[in-house]
Amino acid sequence: MDELSVRALFERAASPEPPLGHLVGDSIRAGRRLRRRRRVLSTVAAVAGAGVIAAIVPAAGSSAGGRHQLDSELRRTPQATTAYVETGSGKVVPVHLATNTLGPPIAEPEAGPGDMQTAAAATPNGRTVYEIVGTGLTPIDTATDTARPTIVMQNVEQTGVLTTPNGKTAYLSTELGVYPISTATDALGKRINIPGGVSAMAITPNSRILYAASTGDGQRLTRTVTPIETATNTALAPIKLPVLPRNGRGYLSEIAITPNGRTAYILDGVQEGKPYFNVVIPVNLATDTALAPIPLEASGLASGIVIAPGGRTAYVLSSRAVTPIDTATNRAEPAISLPATAGYAYDIAMTPNGKSIYVLTPRGVIPIRTASRAVLPMIKVPMLANFTELAIIPDGRTMYVGASITRPSTYNGHKFGNVVGGGVVPISTATNTAGRFINLGGTPVSITFAR
Repeated sequence: MDELSVRALFERAASPEPPLGHLVGDSIRAGRRLRRRRRVLSTVAAVAGAGVIAAIVPAAGSSAGGRHQLDSELRRTPQATTAYVETGSGKVVPVHLATNTLGPPIAEPEAGPGDMQTAAAATPNGRTVYEIVGTGLTPIDTATDTARPTIVMQNVEQTGVLTTPNGKTAYLSTELGVYPISTATDALGKRINIPGGVSAMAITPNSRILYAASTGDGQRLTRTVTPIETATNTALAPIKLPVLPRNGRGYLSEIAITPNGRTAYILDGVQEGKPYFNVVIPVNLATDTALAPIPLEASGLASGIVIAPGGRTAYVLSSRAVTPIDTATNRAEPAISLPATAGYAYDIAMTPNGKSIYVLTPRGVIPIRTASRAVLPMIKVPMLANFTELAIIPDGRTMYVGASITRPSTYNGHKFGNVVGGGVVPISTATNTAGRFINLGGTPVSITFAR
């Protein structure tokens, strides 16, 4: 593991996050970035206490990568009026966007003690929000703000969910494959098997094809992307991706599809983060063929990708930089360096108009203007919760970031802030200023916008 990765992991391990109990013993899966980061944090804290530094590599698992395409699992509805915030305590709190006031918490019936909520998605019409929790997927009726019966999944790890642009189907990614769910009836369909499990998925703008990525089963370096016809829920021939001759194993953590549906960009990140170890793999969706990987000069784990509304440029986040990629030539352009004082960046979001990018670090939010690629002063967020995510409302005026209430504690001889509550902080994208803390009773693990 190189110096950059070691310093980043120690910085995150020393940040105000609690130990995660049973999660320490779990394998680190590359599902939702939030779950993965917290497991990384927990494991690093444990090995650091013993005076040992070990390389931490995500194991094969399931995910709904692409946050940001799938990412914080935002399904943007133009008429969205409410943010549904999962606090990780088996409850979803509605936040009314116009006033930043709270509705009554919505209890998820199958959530139990210690259950980790990891992802959410809303139907395009905003009438249903799907929340992954415990043993299944809970649909929430946004007209009444009540939970419908949970779609129960026993003994299967599920960490990703998305809905089709036409609103007919939700897809749940798991360690075994993908499950289709009818949004009209909440009926669970037959599993679509994906060997090695699903580490990322995304759907074409016309809703016709779902692409599910698999890094392999933990023993093989097999990398594939499987197209799935949504009309029949049939898996087509897998698209083989290149296995790169590099030290350290990469992981397919994100898929971003251009607005015209012609190209998918798959983020293949490496925990060690040496220069040119991280790559973006373009896939021609007309022919379902992988193109030459695009190497990233920036060091650190590549952990996010967003595509501008016009589709001309993709932006890839690494620990210390954002790399623009020209989608016409599939070439990486000069990286946009982030301030060294900001800490190691781990989340990225773009305003709907594509004019600004926001990068989340343990010390604040960094705005970047896409036209000039100018890095603006960091936005200081009160009680910023590390390892949370950015969520920008559909009209682009406000961004929400997680905040936490902590008290001092010690774990394995290391001091940290024990999280005892939390909420969100709104940030104006017009002025890049943070508003008042909104107490939700717990730190957010997903934010989804709906009616």
